[in-house]
Parts: sequence; C-alpha cells; structure tokens
Amino acid sequence: MRFHPLRIARLAKETRDAVALELDVPPELQESFRHEAGQHVTVKAQVGGEDLRRSYSICTPAGDGRLRIAIKRDPGGAFSTWANEALAAGDTLDITPPMGHFGPAIERDASHHYVAFAAGSGITPILSIVASILDGEPQSHVTLFYGNRASASVMFREELAALKDRHLQRFNLVHVLSREAQDIDLLHGRIDRQRAGALVDRWVPLAEVDAVYVCGPEGMMDGVREAMLERGVAPDRIRIERFASSIPKRGPRPPSART
Repeated sequence: MRFHPLRIARLAKETRDAVALELDVPPELQESFRHEAGQHVTVKAQVGGEDLRRSYSICTPAGDGRLRIAIKRDPGGAFSTWANEALAAGDTLDITPPMGHFGPAIERDASHHYVAFAAGSGITPILSIVASILDGEPQSHVTLFYGNRASASVMFREELAALKDRHLQRFNLVHVLSREAQDIDLLHGRIDRQRAGALVDRWVPLAEVDAVYVCGPEGMMDGVREAMLERGVAPDRIRIERFASSIPKRGPRPPSART
C-alpha cells in the first residue's frame, strides 16, 4: 500500500464532533487520486508516538476534481480525537489513492431510481454517491433517508439542502431524528428494520428501485437490509458499506445500468 503526503488545503467543522478535510492533490498525482463514487482512502499519521491507520470515505462526487474526507470523533478513538482537536489547514497527512467498489457505475444515459439510507458519519460515501448520480445521470432519481440524533448533528446539512434545491424533481431528502421531535411521528426515532420498512412504504415505490445503498451503524444496516428483503428487493440490489478501523472489505460490484 503506497502512501503520498498530501497537504490539508481546507479544514471545516461540519458539526461539534466532525471535521471535513479537503486535500491538495498535486498535478502529478491527479490521475492516481481520481475517484469513483463511494470510494475510500486510507490515512496514516503518527499520533502519540504510535503509527495509526484509518480508512475514510471520500465525500465529493466522482469527477469533481476535489478530494475531501470527513472524520467524526469516535468516543475513545485516538485517531479521530486527534484529527478533530489537532489538525489544521496546512498540515500534511499520508494518504493512499482511492480504492473500493461501493458506488454505482455512473452512466450518462441511465434512468434509474436509487434509494439510500445513512446514519451519522455513514453519510460520507452516500453523499458522494448521491451527488455523483444527480450530476452524472440527469434522468435518474434518488431518495435519501438520513438518520441523526438532532438537526445540529447532521453532517453536510447545508450541502444536502443545496443538492435538494438544485434537483427538486429528482432528489427526495428525508431527515430522521432520534432525539428531536418532528411534525411526522415516523421521522422521530432510530432507523431500524421496522422504521426503514415504514419509510419506504410511505415514500418509495420499491418495484421501481434499481439499487439500495446503506451505510451507518451495524444494527441499522442489518435492519434496513432485512426490511428491503421482506419487501422483495433482490439481495444483489442492496449494497452495504461497513465501517472498520482497517480498509473496508470489497463489496459486490453494482450491476450495469438498466433501462
């Protein structure tokens, strides 16, 4: 695994416990760091005298030209705590080129309906996938169910709202909050098997869905998968990205575009 030193061009606090880092890729590495929707990189750094490595999903769309990751503080996590407290613009991190096969193959002439479920920092690969679809497949539609504790903890809230504004007819964004009441009772609580099923029953004609992308806590992902299977979604149309301290396992390659 080859690492390259990349400078942090910009650092932004997304929420109280999450930072987004935009990395400066020099011209000679642009091709190596060109990424597809939903891919991730591995980051290496010396933290407290220890050589630590963590993998983080890229949260910019394919073909965007920017390389950005987000790091949410994990209680007791040495790397994520250090990143949130110590990193600043101008610092350098060792980064691998993008890898992974979580996202769809974007095809300009495709006409699909995608569904995505995310919770917490699980939004990072999902944001890349959603933005890549909306920008790269002008005839496709996306429905995103995004779970958080409260509105203040929603990562990329303004960016998601801007995507919604740009693609009003093709992007349905549904926020689900576990610790903040909403006008619709269904949107108050955690995304589990029962709630995931109720959400798609209300908002999505599953017979028209080509693929479901899921990223978040283990229990949430398992619950969403069970709910989709119960409603007849074929297993090969359900894509799950499981976070780990090491590189995520390679998932199934999405099928080619269907018309």
